Amino acid sequence: MLDRKSYTLYKFHKQLNQSFQNKRSLLECALPALRNLFKLDRVYFFDWQQERALLSLKMMCKKEYCMDMQEDISVLNEPVFLRQLLQTGIAETTDLSYPALYVLVKWERPSVELKAGEIHSYMQERVGVLRLERFRKNRVFTNAEIDLIKDLGLEISHNLRNTEIDQAKNQRLRVSTALNDLSTIFASSLRLNDGLELILKGVQKYFRFDRVRLYLTDADGSKIKSVLGVDVSGKVTHQDGRALHEGEEKLLKEVFESSATYRSVRSVVYIPLKVQRNKVGFLTFDNLLSRRKIGYLDFISLQQFATQMALTIDNARLFERVQELSNYDELTKLPVRRYFNEKFAEELYRSKRFDLTLSLIIMDIDWFKQINDGYGHQIGDWALKEVSKVIRNSLRQTDVPCRFGGDEMIIMLPRTNGEEAKIIARRLQERIHAITLPDRYTDGEPVHLSISQGISSYPQDGLTPEVLLEKADKALYVVKQNGRGAWAVYREVAEQAEAAVESPAENSSKHPAETSEKSPADASSHPEK
Repeated sequence: MLDRKSYTLYKFHKQLNQSFQNKRSLLECALPALRNLFKLDRVYFFDWQQERALLSLKMMCKKEYCMDMQEDISVLNEPVFLRQLLQTGIAETTDLSYPALYVLVKWERPSVELKAGEIHSYMQERVGVLRLERFRKNRVFTNAEIDLIKDLGLEISHNLRNTEIDQAKNQRLRVSTALNDLSTIFASSLRLNDGLELILKGVQKYFRFDRVRLYLTDADGSKIKSVLGVDVSGKVTHQDGRALHEGEEKLLKEVFESSATYRSVRSVVYIPLKVQRNKVGFLTFDNLLSRRKIGYLDFISLQQFATQMALTIDNARLFERVQELSNYDELTKLPVRRYFNEKFAEELYRSKRFDLTLSLIIMDIDWFKQINDGYGHQIGDWALKEVSKVIRNSLRQTDVPCRFGGDEMIIMLPRTNGEEAKIIARRLQERIHAITLPDRYTDGEPVHLSISQGISSYPQDGLTPEVLLEKADKALYVVKQNGRGAWAVYREVAEQAEAAVESPAENSSKHPAETSEKSPADASSHPEK
């Protein structure tokens, strides 16, 4: 048979023996229970900031409800009161005109600290104080009540510890689930930058950092290639690695040279992202504006996520590299025909929508068959590489060149009319004409390359990709008929081009370079001297 005290403790234990979402939920259950058990008028809960000797009021319970409160009470000048509370766990105050009792509550919660760049997790002791009040002067607390209240305070302490641990576990599970969902979406994203933006927004959202930044390195991990950032407003910023300060470049070396999983520099936390020996980049986060402490769960969750994130970025980079290789010709490093056709259709649509001009250049290398026949396909490949190099170095970033097949190449020139395209054609001709075949193959004689170019423009020469390609090819045909080594805009040679189509030459089934017409160097197998 339980005595009255044991029964009260058991009953109180049953009331608190449940899962609480957080400390506040627990106190909303415990404080009314204390009020009813001891017929109290008010019950308060304080957090005790021992280093500042402050009791920080958090909650008050009276009648049938609890409310959040905020008030700091200094106990710096109360040495006797403090000594008694710390030694016995309970103390009565004489400052009030009615009975009031202070009860010490101690518990532990998961916490973390950074020391020399290393994370140390531990259970941090927390201290709280209950204040129980009765407004009637004659209703003082008896010794039996005080003894029972001390035991109930221990029960509250035990449940506070369990609630803090459960809350930490639940929060960690929620964050891990959220990050796992983000990683799944990221892994399925076809574009690396889109996936990275999604990840950073998710990290900022779930961890509520003031700022999250991702520094990505180049292929060998020696330089910062780009920086992607998200701030507390959710705004995404992009920064090129070339625009970084010297200190940020120096930081790359410091982060990766450290053996620690984390590194803290001036209240900013850095997490290196590595896949085996590959340096992918590093993640940084801080709360410099809000001054909010970065908690235990933030570190643990991001520690688990960093490896997964690094692996996903590395895989995405590899995928993009494979995509890039499939879009470019291995010999000339120019885009292939499939990629060009996609870009051509997009740019033509943009030109139609915004009433812009667009030009197309089709070219091939003069007497390329004779180069292959006279000097071998190795020299033919060399000529293609050199011509392609000139093309890549002579165009704007918005221009799109392409190896269309064999020695034929195409260049799309957005926002360029026919006259402007002729200037570009002249520049290409001059630069390519400066290329000479290696003299060890030509007996020391200078043999120059040359190209023929046909030009068409939107909208004057055509409104569709097929028509523009056809008109540029007809202009190229005219250039070849007239001796090669030049360029022509379709509308300027339209009559001649259409006449050539209507009255094809005897060997019309052959390309002009393969007809009976001889090159200037047929006798010696030289393309052009």
